[in-house]
Amino acid sequence: MRLLATWMLVLYLFCAHSTAAQVIVNDSAIDFPLPAQELRLIFSMQKVYWPDGQKIQVFILAPGSEVHKEFCFKQLDMMPYMLQRRWDRLVYSGTGERPIILRNEAEMQEKIARTPGAIGYVAAPALSGDNLNGDSRVTRSLYETSR
Repeated sequence: MRLLATWMLVLYLFCAHSTAAQVIVNDSAIDFPLPAQELRLIFSMQKVYWPDGQKIQVFILAPGSEVHKEFCFKQLDMMPYMLQRRWDRLVYSGTGERPIILRNEAEMQEKIARTPGAIGYVAAPALSGDNLNGDSRVTRSLYETSR
């Protein structure tokens, strides 16, 4: 009985965290799914313009947050410290800048809705409604990354 309870607890813990963070963008940016390689380039600040020439504005949650770690592992297929090193290298060499760090997912949704060319991510359950904060300007498509 104890073994069964242990296995059920382990299964529950793995299933509770199995949904990946989802990418959200401002409607003015793009209207097609982004492959994993494209997401890596955007979030590592190596791709700075959308195909239409509009500047990409990257928003992230605090690097220590669980959603950020999950996003790095599952969507970007990178360790969070690797992403941080890339940003540091760009900043210290004077060739780029870090993404803007936001406090929470509500602020993320608000900033992306108001910023043309913006991209960010939220935990998957936050996208269950028809509109994000009632603002239809945010693209709600969940981008599936191709590996």
